Amino acid sequence: MNDIMPILKSLYQRKAPTLLLVLQISITLMILVNTIFMLLQKWDNINTSTGLEEKHTFSFTTNIQGDRSEIANLIKQDIERINQLSAVQVASSVSDIPYTSWGSTTQIGLPPSPEDALLRAGYYEGDYNALEAFGLKLIAGEWFKPSDIFYYEHTSTNTQRMPKLIISKALAEKLYPDDWREALGSTIYSGMDACTVVGIVEKLPSAWNWWKNNWHTVLSSGNYIDSEPIYMVRARPGMREQAMQQVSELLLQTPGRWLDNMATFEQTRSKSHQSDFAVVVTLIVLVAILSTVTAFGIFGQVRYTIITRKKQIGTRRALGASRTQILRYFMLESLIVTSVGIGIGVLLSLICNTYLMVLFELPPIPGDYLIVGALAMLGIGQLATLQPVYQASLVSPAIVTRMG
Repeated sequence: MNDIMPILKSLYQRKAPTLLLVLQISITLMILVNTIFMLLQKWDNINTSTGLEEKHTFSFTTNIQGDRSEIANLIKQDIERINQLSAVQVASSVSDIPYTSWGSTTQIGLPPSPEDALLRAGYYEGDYNALEAFGLKLIAGEWFKPSDIFYYEHTSTNTQRMPKLIISKALAEKLYPDDWREALGSTIYSGMDACTVVGIVEKLPSAWNWWKNNWHTVLSSGNYIDSEPIYMVRARPGMREQAMQQVSELLLQTPGRWLDNMATFEQTRSKSHQSDFAVVVTLIVLVAILSTVTAFGIFGQVRYTIITRKKQIGTRRALGASRTQILRYFMLESLIVTSVGIGIGVLLSLICNTYLMVLFELPPIPGDYLIVGALAMLGIGQLATLQPVYQASLVSPAIVTRMG
């Protein structure tokens, strides 16, 4: 404790280099904490469970040849034929595939008026087999009945029949935050259509993994008649490659038929996360560079301090200061400078996180990150100080006479 006042006086006399080091530590901590937080957010997004069957599914787009009035029946025939293949467990016609970055959204609202929109949600349409084909987990209510499934021509609103909806739990929690189960059986607006919620699934991601409403989704029983439908196929365990080959051979028997974008769900998701992987790698490199630069900055500052204060250290040694006391003095000095930098860095981290919450809609940074970041900076500061401080403890008292 007797060394604190001399250390503070010494630091005050060397204001410029001390302030620069404090500034470097504080800015580094701010960047490191927020960078690591963003990195882990990206990593969680890459590895989070989708709630879908990923290992045995694949999807593709094909074309239907025939009159407009026949398309719905031809799609049903395709699905029936695919379901009869030995390697196929179930096939379904759907409007979009999660994580393809190509899909639809719908405006969601609650009565009394569809104009009172609460949010936009990811929108899917699917047939009776979609539950098993996607591998969705129904946690409340019931799945569509075969009679609920219908097909319609493209119109701004379906005036003939109102579809029934399956919604994700995340959307139910958004609509009814007090008790998400209240969404079951309720009427909600999807666009201008008043629809009944008949079931709730645990998870169903949208087509865009980066979207803030990624987990807010609906699945409609009404299916738009599309001459280029999308099929989702779930193969029997261990037979996905065989199923893909069988489906291709079956459908391409028809002259003029084509298949496009055939991919396993794992391939689709991996492609969707390519930019996330690139960001993660970039952030890891940035963290490593910043940590190294900061460590060398502290190392250089302490080493420079020792070189310019050799006479002072020699004088203290001549007056009876032991090597342990010299070590303690400079380690304490480094600790004080690092602690001040950390204190400022924590404040800057919170301010930076506030802006990131607004710009990128990130959640608030947990206090654990600040604590771990502060401890890491303390560790870097002390480790970077060890070698120069050890050299300082070796300064001989005779240095006073040689430099005097």
